[in-house]
Amino acid sequence: MEATGTVGRQKLGFSSEEWERRHRKIREVMQLRNIDCLVVVGCSAKNWAYSASHMYVAGQDMVGLGDYAYVIFPMEGEPIQLQSPATGTGEVWVDDRLPVPTVLDPVFKKGKGEGQRIKDYAWGIVRAVERLGLQRATIGIADMRVMPAGVYVDIQRDLPQATFIPAGDLLLEVRRIKSPEEIAYTYTAAEAADQGIEAIIEAATRPGVTLGDLQRAARIGMLVGGATAADFAIVSVGSWEERIHGDRSVGDPQRAVKRGDLIFNELCPGCHGSYVQVCHPICVGMAEDALPSAFRDTMRLHRDIYELAKAELRPGNTVLEIEKKAASCASARGMSGKVWTLQVSEMAEDHYKLTYTELQPRMIYANHPHISPGDGEMGYRGIMLGNTLIVTENEAAATSRLSLDLTVV
Repeated sequence: MEATGTVGRQKLGFSSEEWERRHRKIREVMQLRNIDCLVVVGCSAKNWAYSASHMYVAGQDMVGLGDYAYVIFPMEGEPIQLQSPATGTGEVWVDDRLPVPTVLDPVFKKGKGEGQRIKDYAWGIVRAVERLGLQRATIGIADMRVMPAGVYVDIQRDLPQATFIPAGDLLLEVRRIKSPEEIAYTYTAAEAADQGIEAIIEAATRPGVTLGDLQRAARIGMLVGGATAADFAIVSVGSWEERIHGDRSVGDPQRAVKRGDLIFNELCPGCHGSYVQVCHPICVGMAEDALPSAFRDTMRLHRDIYELAKAELRPGNTVLEIEKKAASCASARGMSGKVWTLQVSEMAEDHYKLTYTELQPRMIYANHPHISPGDGEMGYRGIMLGNTLIVTENEAAATSRLSLDLTVV
């Protein structure tokens, strides 16, 4: 798909107007918090989730992000991106696709030997801050979960007059309400998830198929469906009895798929930084009414919690209120363990529940009930079904076109 704007002005999937909007909003929040400069860091950890803030600022699909990449983002002036390519050019790398100019060489400093170069991100960050004249500035780190400790210690040492503060929440605040272009890519990611699940369903019908075959099919299906990131694909295969007893064979890639197996999945593709999570239950050769009653009861509970949360996901409510209602729903059915259902859609934010935040239109949440049995209770622990929802002025909009019903293959 093409985002809003003319093709000639596209920058890594988004229009120039979208990048300008993001950078303007970042500076607005920086000004409110008296931050003079941000150091935004990204890396490939956690299925690229720890690159989310960096990509939000500087773009996606960048050469060299397999290691680390940094953006020095001042309140005024042009941001500078530092990367570590295989070879440095010593020049600013200008690409019309990139919203932020990239400086390749300054992460390398000369060593003691002839022609020796040493990669030193802290050295490059300090040089960039000095060129901007911000040695005495308040510098926000976005964010401390991703910033390597050694780099942080070194820039503190080499910029002794600067004030450093955590600022990961700043970009979280900016990213929380999505733009129309981001929402368009969210729907593309959802279509990729649907095609990944449909690829699982098709592959499960083949004789001799294994769990590893299903996992590969899911990733290929997501990429064919338009995903730009398809690393996150949780697929397991096992009977209901194996699942409630915690049998580890349900995650063995060599396990052959057989009649009566339940194929549970959680696919989280991304498209230009917009992520979804979709979970669709599948069974091999057995309809829902032929499966154990405990499975049917658990499926009904998961569906009911999903529908409750979907109905409550509207402006004015909070995540905390919805989670309390989900827990009450489970408790009324005899469940005493841990229950939750909502998760922010971007993987990088998966442990920011922001439970007291008032919901607003264009916020996006994955809604997939997770129920854990209480102490001494027998039952299924985990996720069975789910979709990603967009908060609107009225009813939350589902992004996946798949139903919550069990698919039988």
